[in-house]
Amino acid sequence: MKTRLVIADDHPMVILGVMAALADDSNIEVCGTATSSTDLVVLLQQQKPDVLICDFQMPDGKYGDGMNLISHLKRHFPELRIIILTMMTNPPILNEILKAGVEGLLLKGCSADEMRAAVRSACGGHYYLSKTTLAQLNMRPGAEPNTTAHVSVKELEVLRLYVNGLSVSEIARKLCRSIKTISSQKQSAQRKLGINNEKELYEYAQSQGLTGSH
Repeated sequence: MKTRLVIADDHPMVILGVMAALADDSNIEVCGTATSSTDLVVLLQQQKPDVLICDFQMPDGKYGDGMNLISHLKRHFPELRIIILTMMTNPPILNEILKAGVEGLLLKGCSADEMRAAVRSACGGHYYLSKTTLAQLNMRPGAEPNTTAHVSVKELEVLRLYVNGLSVSEIARKLCRSIKTISSQKQSAQRKLGINNEKELYEYAQSQGLTGSH
């Protein structure tokens, strides 16, 4: 029996790339694609696939993106095996994605072989990490300590959304928190990181892979 797969990414070219990477595996059937969380949830309800390959940052849609979307999918589609495909390289966020119970975590740029292996692994009830993901989660000898380790995932999520163009009030609505809470989390993260102004914030975000809707 073929593995039925859905692909979700807000960049159509990425979807085409994933489809091309999986095309040689006759055991995988792509039964739908989505470019927003709204379309994705409707598609999952209609198709009931075995596996989902989904971008972490997909800003448009009723159900949000990031950890909020993963949480929603885990609650409403408990049998679905989720593989996250992302350009995010921040170790605390990658760890939090794994803690959410996904079956695979791939960084964009992984090989077609790794993508196929991730789908097979997910179907077998296991989880799969690409080589580049492992490299981000394991410090190499002589590497500098991760400066975000003492910043909470909620604070990092606020910074991620802020540097990608959302205002504090928009973030509050998106995450269902108060404006005061979001403002406090942003200020707390900047204080912990020693960031004193917007320029330093954006420079930090770029260095940690927090920018860009990928």
